[in-house]
Amino acid sequence: MNKICPVVGVDVAKEFCYYCGLAPTGKVYLDSFKAFNDEKGILLALKKIEEMEKAFNRKPVIVLESTGHYSNRLVHFFSKKEFEVYLVNPLQSHSIKNSTIRKVKTDKMDAEELARLFFIKDLHRFKLSNEAIENLKILTRTASHLSEQRVAIVNQLVAAVEQVMPGYTKIFKNIASVTSLALLSHYSCPENFLNASKEDLVTLIKSTSRNSKEYAEKKYLLILKAAKEAMNIGVPLEAYYETIKIYTGNLLHINEQISRIDQKIKQLAIIIPELELLSSIPGIGPKLAPIILSEIGDISRFKNAKQLVAYCGIDPSVRQSGKFCATQNKFTKRGSPYIRKALYIASTVNIRKDKQGNLVNPVIHKYYQAKVETKSRKQALGAVMNKLVRIIFSCLKNNSSFKLITPEEQVAKFRSNFEVAA
Repeated sequence: MNKICPVVGVDVAKEFCYYCGLAPTGKVYLDSFKAFNDEKGILLALKKIEEMEKAFNRKPVIVLESTGHYSNRLVHFFSKKEFEVYLVNPLQSHSIKNSTIRKVKTDKMDAEELARLFFIKDLHRFKLSNEAIENLKILTRTASHLSEQRVAIVNQLVAAVEQVMPGYTKIFKNIASVTSLALLSHYSCPENFLNASKEDLVTLIKSTSRNSKEYAEKKYLLILKAAKEAMNIGVPLEAYYETIKIYTGNLLHINEQISRIDQKIKQLAIIIPELELLSSIPGIGPKLAPIILSEIGDISRFKNAKQLVAYCGIDPSVRQSGKFCATQNKFTKRGSPYIRKALYIASTVNIRKDKQGNLVNPVIHKYYQAKVETKSRKQALGAVMNKLVRIIFSCLKNNSSFKLITPEEQVAKFRSNFEVAA
């Protein structure tokens, strides 16, 4: 990293930012100033930064703290203006902000300290991912948020239905199934079920479940029985009926939106070849591959697999002081929670058997079993996640699909390549 250049530190807030410019020597050249995050304010900041560029005959680098969507627009703006942008982890910036003895903190000082961080820390330049990857990241995160909302609404719907018609949740264990939601959207109380014609209910169940008429009639009888029991043991409050309608409508809407996002992701998958590479890894497939790839971004940012492991936040923390050295350390969890969740799911799949009773990944399963002998199951699964990240790194870095190979075969292949090179 060439540090003989001017630097602009940016302390980001919701409505405005403070900018401070340092000369290549580290002295303050551009005193901290405030600019709002609208078009006028950002263009004012750009004008002053360009004046600084003329003064030193060199484009200043921009250093700002990662503050979620507040910093995202500025990162894109300055990157498109061809400035070198360094997005700092708050853990790094807080370390220098707390380096002074006096407890003084202002936005003006923070902007200066962020700029100074460029000279004393080995920062990594931020690179914009290609547009397809950026779109994929937004879509997968939105889908994740909608899925979380869906789980919360399902729980609330179950609670309301169990008050009104307790037997219903035994008939449909998955209350959010297509058939169940179709019934609840038409009949939100026991009286509605009892007053409905058999033909209408059977037809609705048959069409939505795509099962036989015999199946639909069995479900109809169970519903009728549950509705009659609910007349005696249910809570007959109009508010519950209305709540069921609202939650059912919300679930139908969220299901529609998630389906819409899935279609968009499938369209993007056609133009992102890396997704096919990740999908070839057992346990990942077309559902988890977009999440993992969008969170990793450009694999060239990582020199080795160890860096990618740390980025994902699944590297073990270290606790050591004097003669004490902790042996049970947790993950640092300083990376993306979205990718960690996806890796956890993929790892649990890798150590299981498929529907035919075959191991999904015999090599990973053997590795997991060996780890379980000396570690807890939770720690062993963490080791599997770590190994899975290394496999992901290898596939993306070498631009190759996954190939199942035992450790012995891998060692033999390495020795063979080494002998050829020698």
